[in-house]
Amino acid sequence: MASKQAFLPREDSHRRFDELGVARVRAMLRGEPEAAHPAWRREAEQWLDERLRREGERTYALVLASIFLSAIAIVVLAYVSW
Repeated sequence: MASKQAFLPREDSHRRFDELGVARVRAMLRGEPEAAHPAWRREAEQWLDERLRREGERTYALVLASIFLSAIAIVVLAYVSW
């Protein structure tokens, strides 16, 4: 599929990856590696890496926030129970 199409500029390809979603892009990368245009493949892998990094950072921030809120709740409950 990708080899028959002209390669899109970075912004357009990232927009297209967003439309397809992580699962579909990953499946396309695994599907026929020799059929994919090398530039498309590189952009798709980079997009997946960036996406996973952002999701990891978001998860880390949410875990820290939940720990902080839990600590506040424990302190408040301890104060109220005295």
